Amino acid sequence: MRWLDFRALRDLLLLVGKHADGLRANELTQLANDEGVLLRRDGRSYANSMHYHHRRTLERLDLLNKRNRHFVLNRDNPGIATLTVDSRFRKQLTPVEKIAFANAVIRNKDCHDVFLAHFLPAREPVYDVAGFIEHGQRVQVAVKSGKRDRSEPDNTSGSSSVGTDPKSVAIRCADGTDWSTAYGADAIQAIHFGLKSWCADQLGFMDIAYRADGTYVAYPKHIDAQLTDHELAAAMFNDLDFKENWATIRVPDCTLNTGAKYRVSIEQTKNVLMEWLTDHPELVAGVASRVGFITAGLTERQATLALKSYLRSNSGAYLSHVRVHQMLKHYMR
Repeated sequence: MRWLDFRALRDLLLLVGKHADGLRANELTQLANDEGVLLRRDGRSYANSMHYHHRRTLERLDLLNKRNRHFVLNRDNPGIATLTVDSRFRKQLTPVEKIAFANAVIRNKDCHDVFLAHFLPAREPVYDVAGFIEHGQRVQVAVKSGKRDRSEPDNTSGSSSVGTDPKSVAIRCADGTDWSTAYGADAIQAIHFGLKSWCADQLGFMDIAYRADGTYVAYPKHIDAQLTDHELAAAMFNDLDFKENWATIRVPDCTLNTGAKYRVSIEQTKNVLMEWLTDHPELVAGVASRVGFITAGLTERQATLALKSYLRSNSGAYLSHVRVHQMLKHYMR
């Protein structure tokens, strides 16, 4: 498991599907190059190893079979019909195609064992993305690249120190205490750069909230938004805790908790807050924080991660809190 282009995976399936007897590895590589599949941004072809990893992933996801040294479609896989529509070649993945790939990832035992199981109660497998979104819980992930400075926590003890640690990825339930740790560069490649990218960045059935200490929280979400911004705004308003006439929101907590509760993206929750600020300035006010205060003592990388969790106003200020007047309820109908 490593970074892969899922649009290229879909296009490789389409190329194989045009040949009833299948294609040998070298034939598929040549055809992919000829058709402009799996090319770098500058138009150059990837090395053969990249083609190998894409073919191997399609096998492991049970979408391709190998027969007499030829790759053929696995027609028994229920997602194949969705992923082999000719008119989709070289186009962006649709939500339906993402669901088909997500189902294949979720049903893969390796993907479940090393990553997805941590989201599920008692690590019990589910069999489709709908089940994962329904039952999945948020998790915290900590990646050690091999070095740690004083501002980075020891992910197993909670203490801080200076030194060099083994490369590892540690995962735990967001409200738990016990970390499950996988060691080595291969673990980082498979989980952090591989599966996280697959699930969150490309297939979109997961979202990520980054923290300044380099850890992040991941939670299941719908690939295709189930709530409109107006519906989400009403739900967010109902969740507010008013003290007299005002409720105060801490932006990083609100966006993560709302996203995890309603299975929506953090971006959508931020959009709602920005709409409140823009459309109702007399009822909603942002509380700005100085960048220097937010990033004090942090490395450049940590500062970038810290700022991601704040709201950026139209003036460019970073907002740590938003204050909402209860009269906003008149606009939530």
